[in-house]
Amino acid sequence: MGAQKISTAGFLSEFLRLHELLPDRPFCWVLGAGASVQSGIPTGATLAKQWLEEIHEMEDLDNQPIEKWASAENLGINEFDFKRAAAFYPWIYRRRFRKFKEQGYAFLEKLMEDKEPSYGYSVLAQIMAEKPYNAAITTNFDNLIADALATYTRALPLVCGHESLTGFIRPNMQRPLVAKIHRDLLLNPQNEPDELEKLPAEWATALTSILNSHIPVVIGYGGNDGSLMGFLEALSPIKGRLFWCYLIGEEPEPRIHRILEHHDGYLVPILGFDEFMLQLSEKLKIPDPRPALQKAHDDRVAAWQKQFEELNKKVQERSKNKAVEAELKDVRAAAAATVERLTKEQDWWSWQLKVNAEPDPVKKEAIFREGLKDFPASTGLTGNFASFLTDVRKDHDEAERLYRKALQLDPNNPIHTGNFATFLWEVRKDYDEAERLYRRALELDAKNANHTGNFASFLKDARKDYDEAERLYRKALELDPKNATHTGNFAIFMSAVRKDYDEAERLYRKALELDPKHGNNAANYGEFLEKIRKSLPDAKRLYQLALELDPNYEWGKTQYARFLKEHPEFAK
Repeated sequence: MGAQKISTAGFLSEFLRLHELLPDRPFCWVLGAGASVQSGIPTGATLAKQWLEEIHEMEDLDNQPIEKWASAENLGINEFDFKRAAAFYPWIYRRRFRKFKEQGYAFLEKLMEDKEPSYGYSVLAQIMAEKPYNAAITTNFDNLIADALATYTRALPLVCGHESLTGFIRPNMQRPLVAKIHRDLLLNPQNEPDELEKLPAEWATALTSILNSHIPVVIGYGGNDGSLMGFLEALSPIKGRLFWCYLIGEEPEPRIHRILEHHDGYLVPILGFDEFMLQLSEKLKIPDPRPALQKAHDDRVAAWQKQFEELNKKVQERSKNKAVEAELKDVRAAAAATVERLTKEQDWWSWQLKVNAEPDPVKKEAIFREGLKDFPASTGLTGNFASFLTDVRKDHDEAERLYRKALQLDPNNPIHTGNFATFLWEVRKDYDEAERLYRRALELDAKNANHTGNFASFLKDARKDYDEAERLYRKALELDPKNATHTGNFAIFMSAVRKDYDEAERLYRKALELDPKHGNNAANYGEFLEKIRKSLPDAKRLYQLALELDPNYEWGKTQYARFLKEHPEFAK
């Protein structure tokens, strides 16, 4: 009679019912080669045919049709039937590569090289990233499941690509599990008859544990190996049934029917892996992954650019150590060559690199203006030029115009939103608009330590909201514990507002440890030592350090002049 069949729609409804009624018995996924076809990886049937054609081409000296030549006698494969070639996949593989196993491994590696997970894997990854449907068993060597998890989620899977790793498998894993029962592509994958005849004992134990607590959904598996099929035949009936998806028009082998009857399971005819996962996605209302994907991409690009910029700036600094300075020459040459190569790409960032490499403020401004002629719609260049005009050229009217233009180009840019907030606070004294923009910047990027710390200082100075200011200072330092500016600002807060002088001094010391060349922190710490600790020699040393680091630091010069006037004994 054969196994009972249900429609795809019927399965999807049953999926939801079982999800609601049996939360303690989640689904798991059993994937075969058919699930990878839409990712560009051929099925075992396709490969068997290809290898047969290659053997035929090399060995048939009589020019016979392959259907006639590919016999049990010529191939040395017992009971071989050309019409059922897919069922003889492991024997054909051994026959094709019997004299050179390394060629077989190399063939499989090349076959799966650079393959990207298809749409169906994106859905599967999103489902697996959230418990409880986070276990996948696969006969495939490819890395499509793990790649999809890395691309579409932040979930880190346990990938068991060898039977020696099965001891790490638990029935209810906290993270996604990818059980590769025929091993990983790079771990001597099992592909020959004797290897696929029986499942290793380690895998049998692990799979029994999984299937005793899960409802398996089989997709893309044709049952052409003895190991998993033999295991399913010997396994006690699975509680909650077994669902076996197969392609419409490709009737499953009788052995599959018998397994389903044994487990009281169902056959589910589908159009393909991607099509099936599309329907499941809609049924489960899987969210659109594109916003998170785009943000992750943008964050990675921005982080890489920032790291390069900071490294390039760091290697330009002169070292007092002659040996280090000698080595830095080659590093600077590499950095300059990299900048030159990157600038040839001609995007807005290439102009930013030119700006960063130019020490002369007048020439910097000229580079900014030239870059904006080429890229007038660049939010990055526009916003960065606004910051430059504010901080360096003190051209506040043009800076404001450019800040507003940057936010017209990209209203959801957290960096320029936060920078404009600081401009409106410090330059325009428009506190209401500044606060609105700070809050907007943190809505857009709650993990931006710089804007969090700046907003804390705004709340302290402009709003006198000390409790929220302290909370934000602490959050800023949680987000970026190595930020010397916010560490120093928090030190000022703890001294001036909370009167916690011990904590303030600890923070001042830490700030200078993080950045010994931070002139502002040095001067502020000097004032603290002078007025709070009454340690005048140390205060003088720090005032002098601040001016050594930045001879044009006006507040530092004013403070030091006042110090010498009030304490003439230190003027000598």
